[in-house]
Amino acid sequence: MSQAMGVYSETRIYPETSLKTLPTAIKGYKIPFNSNTFSSSQNTTAPATITGRRDAVQPILGNVDTTGDLTIPLDLTATGYLLAAAFGNPTSAAAGDSTGLYTHTFKAGETQPSFTVEKAFSNGLYSIIKGTKVNQLETSFGGDGELTLRAGLLGCDETIGKDPVTTTGITEVSFNRLNNFQSSILIDGVESAVVTELSLTIAFGLDDSGYAIGSKGYRTRINEGLISPTGKLTAFFDDESFIDRAINATSTAIQIKLANADGKQSLVIDLPEVQFARKTPSIDGTKGITQELDFNAFYKASGQGTCIQFTLTNDTPSYDF
Repeated sequence: MSQAMGVYSETRIYPETSLKTLPTAIKGYKIPFNSNTFSSSQNTTAPATITGRRDAVQPILGNVDTTGDLTIPLDLTATGYLLAAAFGNPTSAAAGDSTGLYTHTFKAGETQPSFTVEKAFSNGLYSIIKGTKVNQLETSFGGDGELTLRAGLLGCDETIGKDPVTTTGITEVSFNRLNNFQSSILIDGVESAVVTELSLTIAFGLDDSGYAIGSKGYRTRINEGLISPTGKLTAFFDDESFIDRAINATSTAIQIKLANADGKQSLVIDLPEVQFARKTPSIDGTKGITQELDFNAFYKASGQGTCIQFTLTNDTPSYDF
């Protein structure tokens, strides 16, 4: 058996009907990815048992913690599968024009789906983690680097062996990359020309303490928590508009738009209600001064009925997760 090579590895996800349970007709998606650190670890504890010898006694095994990150390129196709894994099935409809495209709307819901993650190594071994949920999504905009979407995952149990989840019914997902130069940011509906960077983290607040006696150290449940989008906005310090919003606790709408070359396919991220934290810009040298403001998104009265919404327009008819 030869050494496994990252370049030949694959990541596949399989929607579950319930936590750790795959359907009879398994659906699998091989997705493009930058890195996959999702794995299990188990702590050991040195006991205080005295045996009359100076030799250490056998350690005590603790619970198995299955966590890690799956990072994919931010794009117009594969991103939808990760959003469906995080938020559940979107509301999908034909775009209503002659383009033949579809619009998919993802937003916070009462429940969150689970899925199985499979790492297929080039040496013929497979890591299979069942009962997985997305605990965090993270992305950032600005500069000229690669746009990515990082999903922090929380899972139940992992098996490693020579048998894959399935050899049939796997769809290879293509990707249509998005770039920083294709993005724009709107503040209260007006396109901004002063924002230089924006980072966004969506915490799903999952309960990671679902261990039960008799479960062999594995989680048996992962319950939902509050969805809390937070982030940081960096902008040229041209005037007092952002500072005034922070001082007065003014609710502000932020919208991030990304589109392909012809503008027909797009990804739009809406934060309908955002509150900035107060922070006065510092003077660090002779160059132009920028301002950095942390923000929290929330839901109170927005028309979207959610604290965050993703709208994906592309040629994929459905993201049925």
